[in-house]
Amino acid sequence: MGSAELLLGFLVFHLVKGDGTTYFSAPGRPATLPCPYHYEDLSPLPELSVQWRSPQNQLLCHYVKHKAFLNCSEGYGLSYSPARINLTVERVQERDYGTHLCSVNKRHEFTDSHVKLQRPEEESVTQLPGNGVTSSGHCWTLLPFLLMLVHYNLHR
Repeated sequence: MGSAELLLGFLVFHLVKGDGTTYFSAPGRPATLPCPYHYEDLSPLPELSVQWRSPQNQLLCHYVKHKAFLNCSEGYGLSYSPARINLTVERVQERDYGTHLCSVNKRHEFTDSHVKLQRPEEESVTQLPGNGVTSSGHCWTLLPFLLMLVHYNLHR
């Protein structure tokens, strides 16, 4: 395994630490929230309806498969493929933090999923003396480790 793969694995491990229903994104960044459901595990359904609601219970996206209807609020998008329905927040704002509700229905069956979007855990900002550059606290504590890792892989 090369240093790039090892570094990527290390960063993904630290950035994607959730229980499967909590996702992290910084303000201004995009975020994709999945909607788990089981209706299309075996085969695609001709009729399906989806609604994504915000933490304030506002309708963000509404999709009706059999009518080819899709309507999303500005700044949000929905992508659908059988067994996968994702809400995309183009630029996360303060109002996007909290628990989103995804409701999927097929005829008379409903599945509600709750997906939480929250800020990354390291939100403290550290000012470096003299140069005005800012970074989250943990980035600078990881720097010596990352430099050692790159040095090790270059001299093997």
